[in-house]
Amino acid sequence: MGSKKNKKINKIQNRRQVISNYDIVELQKKIALGKKLSVSDIFKIKSSNNSEIKRQFFKTTTIANEYFSYHSNKAIIKNIKNTDFTGFNIHLESLTLMKELEWFLLELLSFKDEINYYLGLKSEFEDSFFRRNCDFGEHILAEIKENLGFSLWEFENELLIKINKEKHNKSELIEEVNSLYQDDKPYSSFNALLLSLIVDKISDESDSFLYYQTISKKIEGIPEPFKHVLSYFLLCESYPLYNEKEVSKLLAHSTMLSIVDRFNILVKLLLNFPENIKKKIRDNFSSILNQFDDYKIKKFLSERYDLLDNLNRSDIDFIETQQQLSVKNYKNNSNLIGKVIKEYYLSYSTVDLLSRYVSSQNREEEELYKDLKIEYIPDFVDIINCYVKIKNFSFSSDHISKLYYYTRKYSSFDLLNQFRLHLRALSTGALDDRRIELYDKYTTLSCLKYTIDAIDAVKILNKNIDFKIYLDDIFSLKVNNIKSVADVELGLSLLRNIKLDINSLNNFSQSIEDLQLPVWYLEEVKYFIFNHYLDSNDLQNAIAELSDAYFRRKNSICIYPLDKMRELLDQETLCFDLSKIEVPIVAKLCNSSKLKYIFEDYLEENMIDYPSNMKMGTNNENKVRFVLESICTRELLSELTMILESEEQVTNERLSILSKLNESNVGEFDNKYAKEISELSQEVLLKKLVRSVNRSKLTVDSEKIYQKNKDELGKFFNDFIDTKEERLLGYFTNDQLNENKQLLFIGLKEYNPKMGALERLFTKVVIKFLFDDDGLDSYLSTRVRHGTLQGQIRRAFSNNNLITEKISDTSNIYAPNEYIKKIVEPNYDKISSILNDFSESVDDEITRIKQEILQIKYGERGIDSGIFNLSESFYDIEDEVYNKVKVLNDPKQIYDKIVEYIWKKIDIKVLMLQKMIKSDITKIFIDKLTNLEHRLDRSGLELSIIRNNIASCKTDIQNSLEEIAGWFERSQISDDTVVHSEDLISVSKNIISKINSDFEKITFNLELNKDYKISSRELPFYIDILLILFNNAMKHSGVKSDDLIINASIIENEDGSTIKFSNNYLSEKEDLIRESIETLKQSLDEIASSDNIPRLTKEGGSGYHKLFKIIKINFIKDPFFEFCISKDKFEVIIRMEG
Repeated sequence: MGSKKNKKINKIQNRRQVISNYDIVELQKKIALGKKLSVSDIFKIKSSNNSEIKRQFFKTTTIANEYFSYHSNKAIIKNIKNTDFTGFNIHLESLTLMKELEWFLLELLSFKDEINYYLGLKSEFEDSFFRRNCDFGEHILAEIKENLGFSLWEFENELLIKINKEKHNKSELIEEVNSLYQDDKPYSSFNALLLSLIVDKISDESDSFLYYQTISKKIEGIPEPFKHVLSYFLLCESYPLYNEKEVSKLLAHSTMLSIVDRFNILVKLLLNFPENIKKKIRDNFSSILNQFDDYKIKKFLSERYDLLDNLNRSDIDFIETQQQLSVKNYKNNSNLIGKVIKEYYLSYSTVDLLSRYVSSQNREEEELYKDLKIEYIPDFVDIINCYVKIKNFSFSSDHISKLYYYTRKYSSFDLLNQFRLHLRALSTGALDDRRIELYDKYTTLSCLKYTIDAIDAVKILNKNIDFKIYLDDIFSLKVNNIKSVADVELGLSLLRNIKLDINSLNNFSQSIEDLQLPVWYLEEVKYFIFNHYLDSNDLQNAIAELSDAYFRRKNSICIYPLDKMRELLDQETLCFDLSKIEVPIVAKLCNSSKLKYIFEDYLEENMIDYPSNMKMGTNNENKVRFVLESICTRELLSELTMILESEEQVTNERLSILSKLNESNVGEFDNKYAKEISELSQEVLLKKLVRSVNRSKLTVDSEKIYQKNKDELGKFFNDFIDTKEERLLGYFTNDQLNENKQLLFIGLKEYNPKMGALERLFTKVVIKFLFDDDGLDSYLSTRVRHGTLQGQIRRAFSNNNLITEKISDTSNIYAPNEYIKKIVEPNYDKISSILNDFSESVDDEITRIKQEILQIKYGERGIDSGIFNLSESFYDIEDEVYNKVKVLNDPKQIYDKIVEYIWKKIDIKVLMLQKMIKSDITKIFIDKLTNLEHRLDRSGLELSIIRNNIASCKTDIQNSLEEIAGWFERSQISDDTVVHSEDLISVSKNIISKINSDFEKITFNLELNKDYKISSRELPFYIDILLILFNNAMKHSGVKSDDLIINASIIENEDGSTIKFSNNYLSEKEDLIRESIETLKQSLDEIASSDNIPRLTKEGGSGYHKLFKIIKINFIKDPFFEFCISKDKFEVIIRMEG
């Protein structure tokens, strides 16, 4: 049943497609009655399979007039101001490409005379525009406009004249566009947008990618009928011409444009269509296309035939001139070049000849063009210069970018469209893109390379031109037989159509070099030699050719199939001679993923221990230099783990390589090597200094402790030294409780009085070592527990937007998480308590680590839970210390042995701490993150972004804790390195940025005198000072990180140094800050007038007590603090005198 119904529908549809002359007559009657054609009337004809009826539609005057008056009424636009580009009707149903194109062509055919008139003047205009003293073709453009009305093509060129002649800038052009539409007509805004986009197209000098992004955004929201036209007009490079449906829409919607713009769209489509569509067009519409006097269309129709089949007189003259130029020396042929420029229109072929002449000269451009008696506008001179560079493979990315810009700016010019094809061929390695030669205004010798039948080509040329070509000489490709460009071009044709042996190819290459032809010819033949090896599976010689091409002319490798070579190199099954240096070179040029392994094999095959040991000889200097400079980067060296085991080795190896490169630059000093050497050396120093600061977190200035406590400890040393070693019996008592009775036992025990003296001395040394101002607890407090540890751990969480700060020091409430709030609005309240709990739990754990774990215990002092609980650690003092020092009489030697023993016990605790951090503490934080994720999941909200942040945070917190574990390595205080001001700044910023996650958001300026320097011993203390002050500003200013401005300076005075540190603050905090300052002044005064310094090992507060301690104890200077507060700035000035 369903099948019969479908057959019936198909029959009805087929009957509807049967359109006859009756329908045309009916349309004429409708118009005669004063009725208008409907969209349906037109679509019925347009969608018909009857091509004759469509032609009849446009040939019937009354119908055509009605159609072009109401349905395609923009063909001739007389007044741009009153033209509504949005006012046209189209049938929404899409047709096939061939039907749309047929209708499009018939529309154009209705204006055949107008279009051919336009084409005649267009060549004159384009030629006049670029020549100086030709009014930029302004009078020709005015004539076109007067007769054919407004078009986007005409408007675009009008703007180009204003840019080049009147020096208008973009804003002036936009202003001019807006002045056209100052009324409130509904279509005015769209028209202004349309024309402003043209301004963007010709004046936006950004690179192609950025331009594409910008324009794509601008036309994104434009309704579909206009979007297709604008996308093609402004972004034709990226238009999907392979998609017939999209192109059909473009053709249907182009009725909004003038007949001139429609014709220009047609020509661009014909030139750029895929081959399958081109064939359909030639098969179906050649008779229509032949009626347009456009050389590009004529060549499009003859593209399937040989390019020489339709030679005309101007082509023959051009070929003869080209041959004359090639036989003689380009350099001395200004008369012939001048003839070409004067007698022929500007075209790709004439500019190509001119560019060859320009490149052969070694003179200033102005003088060169003056001799030729021609003058071009600056843009065109620049275009030629860019083309010369590109053609000779001496271009930079700027030349490519600039020429692409010019092809966009002057995209309405045939010449620049040819340059665009050349650029595309260059970037894709498409040496067989015939369109570059085919769609030129003239047929030239260059077309010979694409001829299919060389014998017929020679017959045609010998019949039409004055000079003779001898085919036998060309086929032999012997060096002495190739005498001209014609011979070379025919030789290139043979390379495309006949498989030649390698000897013939090499002979051909030698002929081109002997003739001193432009380098393009040589590179093209070399490319075919490379392909010969590739097709023969001779990969080693193919690699050698590609490598040679790079060292001959670096940019020439862009025409080679680098992607294919990368695939071959990445295949592990293929065998190359890895002892050859060309293999890693080509692997680098092709961005092979196997470069590391290929280079390792090369080193191994040649028994080279380190890359810096590679030898430079006269035959391989450039290649070795390339390997050392471009392959042996730090990134690749760091992957050579078999020979370079550490980052330090990598850096040193790179420095050795750079020194070698610098030394081999005989008489040609290259500053880039010196610059990188300097940068690496600075980096090595920076890493050394940062490492010294990090390691100094676990340090004791034992020397200083000894010196300042020498008198106090002296009597204990003397007691030990003077006491004899002997075994004595002594009484001991022992109290016991037995049946509620107190019993006293008295007994005898052997003891050594010298050992007792040592124990008393040892206890005193341990207490000083641990709790002195320069002892272990002091450093743990200043460099770990006060801010540093908290900042390092919190950073992992805050970087991933998982925690916030408390709203005040006394509150347990945390600020809202604005990042997450934006994600989950308006459901933030559902998870706010979860986030608050999480922030609190992280801070609680940090507090536990600081107050319970990173603590010291010995005797009655300290906290039992501290990891550095040494109360039970010195059980083997007799074996480890006494037996070593009992014979010594020097107090310092005895002291050093005791300190060595204490460090040994601390090292054991350090290993336990590192293990605890990497395992137990890490697990605690990971578990907190997992628990957070589970709690958030139960909220029922979509939180995939936050889950990603949690996953990232798990990695970050592990890395942070790994780094913290690295802090706990024993280090000694030393003065081995001088730290200059720039290094102090770099180290300070590096370490502060690691501790504070918001560092990048803050404006932080640190200034020092250029000649300011300190010792590496003092460096950690300066870092401590800056870190404490920085954290204070972060914590107490109340200002968001993005708005916080911190200025710091260190100035050297006669009496010492002055540190100035200032920051802005939230005005609401002024009273609180003033109150805090008064309290702080009193506290610092108390400390200054006291012999001891309290609260040094307590965390929290502002940290100024620790600053006092650092200056007083570590720097041995007198500290003076001055606090200043103004309306918007807090400043502290710290003077260190003495």
